[in-house]
Amino acid sequence: MKSMMKILSRYVLSAAGVALILLIINFAVLAAWLVQAAKIEQRDYSVSQIADGLTKSDGVYTLSESAGETIDKRFQWAMLLDDDGSVIWSKNLPGDVPLKFTVSDVAGFTRWYLNDYPVYVWRHPDGLFVLGRARGSVWKHDIDMPQKVMDNTLVWIPAVLILNVVTAVLLALLFGLRLFRSLKPLAKGIEDMAEKRPVELSTRGLLGDLAAGLNKTSAQLTKQEAALNKRDNARTTWIAGVSHDIRTPLSLVMGYASQLEDDSELPPAKREQAGIIRRQSERIKVLVSDLNLASKLEYDMQPLRRNSVGLAALLRGVVADFLNGGLDHRYAMDVTIGKEAQNAAVTGDEELLRRAVANLIANSIRHNPKGCAIKAALEKGLGNCFLTVSDNGAGFPQEILENLNHPEGSAGLQNHGLGLTIVRQIIRAHGGTTQFHNLPEGGCTVVLCLPVSVADVSGPKNR
Repeated sequence: MKSMMKILSRYVLSAAGVALILLIINFAVLAAWLVQAAKIEQRDYSVSQIADGLTKSDGVYTLSESAGETIDKRFQWAMLLDDDGSVIWSKNLPGDVPLKFTVSDVAGFTRWYLNDYPVYVWRHPDGLFVLGRARGSVWKHDIDMPQKVMDNTLVWIPAVLILNVVTAVLLALLFGLRLFRSLKPLAKGIEDMAEKRPVELSTRGLLGDLAAGLNKTSAQLTKQEAALNKRDNARTTWIAGVSHDIRTPLSLVMGYASQLEDDSELPPAKREQAGIIRRQSERIKVLVSDLNLASKLEYDMQPLRRNSVGLAALLRGVVADFLNGGLDHRYAMDVTIGKEAQNAAVTGDEELLRRAVANLIANSIRHNPKGCAIKAALEKGLGNCFLTVSDNGAGFPQEILENLNHPEGSAGLQNHGLGLTIVRQIIRAHGGTTQFHNLPEGGCTVVLCLPVSVADVSGPKNR
């Protein structure tokens, strides 16, 4: 749910930021508009300049050429009133404008309108100069503002901004909470799907379509999971059944082949053929056992008989089994156990761990028919035991090496059988890791890393 809270906080902050930006933009646009409007209304001549352009000579009023052009372009008409309110001069005077005004009439239009004509006035030596514009061309209105309000402008403008921001945040929080309540079931549903739990969400509300999609996806995943489990169980059962069915006839073949191999009345060639049959039958037995074990380990169906296992004694025992089993003289074996690893122990299934080490040694023998030197070593450090099996043989092909070091790599290992697959599965079941490398001088090395148990085995048990 931390991600949901992060989404909500970012949503609220983003909404508040957008509101603040909009306010700034609005104020900027308003200021720009006012400035532009003021520029539009600027006149080449002010009212005073135009009034000064009207002069009297020999009892006749004359308007300067520039003032006349300004009236024609910027205004519509003009007139001059004497002190009695009579029009003594005019230019383009509309017909609905009277020629005589009272004091009250003059007071009424001096700042605003005359018969709906926007007017501007200026004091002239001979009276009052009046400029008029067309109806509807200018909006003029009186605005009265208490001085106290104007004095507090620098206070209330920031206050209004803050109030708008707070309002925006509160509204964003309100809408964000609604969105949060809608997203919360979806987030929980996704978490359940990740944990392979069935999901059944309500399809009502704003995100009903998404909820319906998650429900459908969950149902499909559940169905697929059931089908996969059924298939895996069927395969495991089939492999176990085949292994059981093969074991009995295979034992008979091995038994009769052993008898024929030991029968002194048979010719040597026949006895050698019987020996080949026995050895290949033993290999088939191992392969069937490996197949059954790999299947159980893959689906966590192999029970682990966990006990404290001394790795030094285990390693020596596996090597001794190979040496006492008639190992060909072309293969040399060497065991090195570090001082700190003499009593190192892990908690695990001793038989499976022996199987893992034996598979590594057997793999070196199997893929180096011309012989090689095999070294097994055990070291301890940083809370782990490192069991290494290396040889100076052919090494791993590059494709095989990449698959071996890939967490889920299994394709391409056919040439190395099930042995290395079982090694990885056994070590993984014990909470350890495997590393496969080719050596620069030739050959390969495999490192098994296993966590050590709290208590090491004692000396006598490790000898």
